[in-house]
Amino acid sequence: MFVKKNPFILILKIYRRLISLLSSFTSTSYLKFILTIFACRYGKDLLVDGRVVVQIEKNGAIDIGNNVTMLSRFSSNLSGMTGPNVLVCIDDGHISIGDNSGFSSTVFSSKSSIKIGKNVKIGCNVRIYDHDFHSLDYLERRSLSDVKNAASKPIVIGDDVFIGANSIILKGVKIGDRSIVGAGSVVANKEIPPDSLVMGNPAKTRRRVGEA
Repeated sequence: MFVKKNPFILILKIYRRLISLLSSFTSTSYLKFILTIFACRYGKDLLVDGRVVVQIEKNGAIDIGNNVTMLSRFSSNLSGMTGPNVLVCIDDGHISIGDNSGFSSTVFSSKSSIKIGKNVKIGCNVRIYDHDFHSLDYLERRSLSDVKNAASKPIVIGDDVFIGANSIILKGVKIGDRSIVGAGSVVANKEIPPDSLVMGNPAKTRRRVGEA
């Protein structure tokens, strides 16, 4: 049976495509401009679609490889994103993102170092913090600049890692190549071997990737 196509569907698709192109052009141009001001490096084929917030202090730095994708416009990834991508370098914090990696509505906050490998996929609303935000000393917590006293340890995420949506990666974590972090996991101060599947709160290694 012949079904006549609705012309309004085609118009809607064209409209959505134009919105996507306009959003990605303006968002990518904005991030490149901000990174250039702070003398930070970005590679070829950077693609940003949606809001991105960048804050760099003192000697902080951001280094972005080739073919990196950052999504935060709600319609660019219909998995339930809740906010912009955020890249924050406190004091001498450093954020490094490897080639061919992508993330959606992710927060990176570094006081020491966050290193993301190549071909890393990070699901929506993931938070990656290499510091505690606040001191363990209650007197220091009374200060408005309490983050300056917070403990910090580098985070290293290896190549080909996949981190599921709404996960939280905390200071001192090292995730080995090709590992998978289940959605909603909280990974704190531990080293995860390559090819591991981890999940839960607190996250525990369940098995090696590919095992039944």
